[in-house]
Amino acid sequence: MATTSGKNLPRLAAAAALLASAPALAQTSERWAAHEFEASAILPAAQGETAVTQATLSCEAQRWRLHLGIEGDAALSGGDAVLEVDARSFAATAAPAGDGLALAVPRAAIEPLKAGLRLRIDLSGDLEAAVGDPQFHLRGSRVAISAAQERCSLRDMSAYTPVTFTPFTSYMKLARELRQGDIAGFRLSTASEPELVAAMAEFDGGRRVLFTRLCGSSWYYGASGCNITGFAPDEGGEGEEEGKGWRVVYDTENVHLHTDPQAVTDGWPDIVTLPARGGGAGLIWRWDGNAYALKGELPEEQDEAGIETAQE
Repeated sequence: MATTSGKNLPRLAAAAALLASAPALAQTSERWAAHEFEASAILPAAQGETAVTQATLSCEAQRWRLHLGIEGDAALSGGDAVLEVDARSFAATAAPAGDGLALAVPRAAIEPLKAGLRLRIDLSGDLEAAVGDPQFHLRGSRVAISAAQERCSLRDMSAYTPVTFTPFTSYMKLARELRQGDIAGFRLSTASEPELVAAMAEFDGGRRVLFTRLCGSSWYYGASGCNITGFAPDEGGEGEEEGKGWRVVYDTENVHLHTDPQAVTDGWPDIVTLPARGGGAGLIWRWDGNAYALKGELPEEQDEAGIETAQE
């Protein structure tokens, strides 16, 4: 049983609009269905003793919300909830949204929802009395949620500095020198030319990283079809313009690349990345004294309306 937190959570105007506009075409079905245009998945009809009339799982800015339409005119309050996916439980929070509820779904629950068999929502206190014990089959959830992931917008990265690649930077000659071995290997394997772009990120104290991106076939570079490698000059290195005196300090598949001016280690800001396509967690890369090493996942954001996404 979920326990009430006693929080007075604000109403979600955006969630209410989404809930009101969500089509009910799949509510009598036994399978999940992807919305034709939006980043959302429509759940099948709720089972169990419940007042839920429709349910939609939606994604915006990489935040997931489960919207429940509730019959009747009972005044709903916010509270704690638990999403039970088979044998796993995920803490969530609920707030009133139009004629129903909006639940903040933690990112950790998304893959289990795609792979599971049944979802049960355990609500707390007055919410349980008003809403009951809704349960949903998860047939078709993988396809429907995956479609929503593909359409979901990127999270707000305005607090970070984007790294913008271009083929017109004055550093292209240097980038080609630094990646000449990789370019030759791609030519040999594919009999084609990779696409090269570059971006120079400069920091305090003369520190800098030349990010280079090579794109070609997905079987060569992985699912993203691209590789990003960052180079930093050795202290006192000579011949930098000819590609000498540089070392690799960052290497990944293709991502949306940013630096974090608020998190600096020995003068080197953190690198923050988002997946280049589809959903997934952002990652933080931190300077370890010699290069950038993976630090961990970028924490989930607090909802702009005050609902926090809880961790598993």
